[in-house]
Amino acid sequence: MTAPTVLDKFAAAYLRVYQSLHSDAAEAQWMPGRTPVLREDTTERSKGLTSDPVPTTAMDGRRLNLRAAVMEAEKALSAADQALRLAESKLRRAFAQVESEPSESEPLGN
Repeated sequence: MTAPTVLDKFAAAYLRVYQSLHSDAAEAQWMPGRTPVLREDTTERSKGLTSDPVPTTAMDGRRLNLRAAVMEAEKALSAADQALRLAESKLRRAFAQVESEPSESEPLGN
């Protein structure tokens, strides 16, 4: 078996990021962390008022870190997509030139 090529490594990394984005992080980036966070502002429990979890969820540092990582991964995939499209286009043009008949102005040299 040969060593992994650049293409193999890229494909494996792409699949890992895709899997993380679509199964692990898809919903988690919008939810609070699974473990409770200690409140630093008080040692008392609520006195019967309705608790609003939205601000706590919105400002959860763990969730914000995950959201930032998701956005960074999406940007990386977008940049990789653009780079690969450009590389594909260049490869197609170069291959078409190799496969085409030489024009009369091109020498048939070595």
